[in-house]
Amino acid sequence: MKKNMVELHTANVEEQSACQSWALWESGDVSEFSYEYDQDVEFIVQQGKAAIHSQFGDCVNIIAGSRVIIRAGVFGRWDIQSAITNRYAYF
Repeated sequence: MKKNMVELHTANVEEQSACQSWALWESGDVSEFSYEYDQDVEFIVQQGKAAIHSQFGDCVNIIAGSRVIIRAGVFGRWDIQSAITNRYAYF
């Protein structure tokens, strides 16, 4: 397994504030979807709960306040337990 392909942190107050200018994504009524990341992305969960599974066999559980970095090359499967709202930026 590649190290640090999906990183999970807790967003601090400054990060929560700074991300408010980032693009907004909402899952709506979707309960599961897959996505192949072709570039690095960082997002901070505003609300909701989900598990992200990668092709490397790891699983990251996210909730409001989670700061997540997903590296290019990850194929992620999202299992959404309650509707997710994220602020995200590609880098």
